[in-house]
Amino acid sequence: MKTKLLKYVGYGVTVAAFAFLARSVASMHLDFSRLINPFAAVSCGLILSLGYAGIVYLSAYAWKMVLEFIRGSKISYRDVTGVYIKANLGKYFPGNVMHFAGRNLLAGKLGFKQMDVTFSSAVEVLALIATAVIWSILLALQRFTSILGNILNRTDAAVFGVIAAFLFGAAVLGWAAITKGSYLQKYRRFFTRGFLKLLGKLFSVYSLTLIIPGIFLVMIFALVLGFQVTPQNALVIISAYIISWVAGFIVPGAPGGMGVRESVLLLVLGPMYSGDLAVLAAILHRLASMLGDAAAFLVESGRRPK
Repeated sequence: MKTKLLKYVGYGVTVAAFAFLARSVASMHLDFSRLINPFAAVSCGLILSLGYAGIVYLSAYAWKMVLEFIRGSKISYRDVTGVYIKANLGKYFPGNVMHFAGRNLLAGKLGFKQMDVTFSSAVEVLALIATAVIWSILLALQRFTSILGNILNRTDAAVFGVIAAFLFGAAVLGWAAITKGSYLQKYRRFFTRGFLKLLGKLFSVYSLTLIIPGIFLVMIFALVLGFQVTPQNALVIISAYIISWVAGFIVPGAPGGMGVRESVLLLVLGPMYSGDLAVLAAILHRLASMLGDAAAFLVESGRRPK
């Protein structure tokens, strides 16, 4: 019942985000002629897509580290990428939580314990959120909090209120599940120094998976849309991307975070750039990430089994 409630709340957040995004786009006049050079835009998009494919493989490596810690034994990286990358596309059909279900299904065929896979996904989500919060504070705390203050004074702040309520409920239910029964005894290694070392490694890897795509967004503003991006603005753009990605990642019902991520980017970057250009940048960034996911999937699907 609680799981269904969270799912429906997630659907509500997604619908609200899409409604806000649709209303915002309808009031704008997206002008694709703002692309300084269509050929350069396509070339940049292809390069960024390859970069995104690499990000997927890097994320798979982080998941491998978590699984190895839980199982206490080495795991073939090829087995992990086969599960992680193929399940990764599940976030688009019909919602972003489906790639977690896909992991359990595919990993089960390789002999992984379902509870181990579930715990590894929980550690991944928590580590990603913690990494995002830390980097957002380090990169552009003053500028970012100022922008968020302006956002909260707008009527659209209701969307963020729903997201905050969902996150709180998910955290409470997650903690209740972990502390229930014999789970603490079974997974007591989570309370050791070794786990702290693992968190340090995950922070390093996830920092790359979050910051590099943020840099890609900066490149779109500078190389594709032709803006002069100052170092301070670049930090805000990267920070905005990190928060938007995590928001789209943790809200169930949003296929690949669609709608939620773009809405957050529009709200945060709108005060810096005109709303139509912020949306255009978000769309181009989304296309590059989807092509990267698809490229990684095609590469992994084309590999012959051992």
